[in-house]
Amino acid sequence: MPNKLVYVYRGDSIESIHRGSAVISDVEGKVLYYIGDVEFYTFLRSAAKPFQVIPMIESGAARKYGFTSREIAIMAGSHSGEEVHTKTIQGILEKIGLSEKNLQCGVHIPHFYTVKGITPRPSDVFTPLQNNCSGKHASMLAFSVFKSWDIENYLDFDHPAQKMILKSVADVCHYPQEKIGRGIDGCGAPVFAMPLRNIAWGMAQLLSPNTVPREIAKVYSTITLAMRENPEMISGEGRFDYELAKASGGKIISKSGAEGVQMFGIPDMRLGGAVKIEDGATRAVRPATIEFLHQAGFLSEEAVADLEKFVSPEILSHHKKPVGRIRARFEINREF
Repeated sequence: MPNKLVYVYRGDSIESIHRGSAVISDVEGKVLYYIGDVEFYTFLRSAAKPFQVIPMIESGAARKYGFTSREIAIMAGSHSGEEVHTKTIQGILEKIGLSEKNLQCGVHIPHFYTVKGITPRPSDVFTPLQNNCSGKHASMLAFSVFKSWDIENYLDFDHPAQKMILKSVADVCHYPQEKIGRGIDGCGAPVFAMPLRNIAWGMAQLLSPNTVPREIAKVYSTITLAMRENPEMISGEGRFDYELAKASGGKIISKSGAEGVQMFGIPDMRLGGAVKIEDGATRAVRPATIEFLHQAGFLSEEAVADLEKFVSPEILSHHKKPVGRIRARFEINREF
């Protein structure tokens, strides 16, 4: 069962506790480090994006349309909706002969508003281009246009693009299609559920192209290299995925998901990892991820110091004064 991972303090007293599980796996699915329940069954949410772009690249669509590493990274990411991101999405859509009108991801306040502490004005107008999932949707549209499939229903479970995505997720994560739970994500696209260990295994597989046939190896390498070279497209300045990549000197790539999910990879060692906070609290998953990586030896003291705002976030009063902190406290298990 999940363990106590993160404690919320008000003053010097514990007010709340978040339970969860975490695991690091190699490409053979062997668990190397863990805490809690490695078989905890959960939705990947946006952590699935690096997997969801696989069939589009494998089909030859990325080559035909000349998608750059930067564009592939944003397809695998959850961007902040800044101008650099929206222009990149526009470029993808122009290459496939579509526009933002074809995006079915919906509209929300761009993430950079929260990061920069900006309060939306009544006059502010947002578009689907600023939706953090617009890169993933542009990838699905590119796949569909390339295959001459209907783009009006590209989000349906039985659409050919979604069937191929499901197969790719099952293959990379070494989990049977029929056992994968399916739901609808916040952006309207299908999303998948499986054991935490298989999520970690999927990232390890993505980082180990020498273990799969040459054709798919090129696809996996294209995705992970894009993520490593363009962390600003995976999230954005001030957000966790970008800041973790920067603090680690590019030695870690990561992809957050809603409801307390975090997936990450250590490219040089071809290892994958995943963290899940049982109650879905985002405030807990970041301190837990940093502590887990630090104890496993993949984040230095200097890197942890650079990530201080995520390591121990302050609890603020309505007067913006600190009244408490959030801290991860646990000891991991090693299986070697």
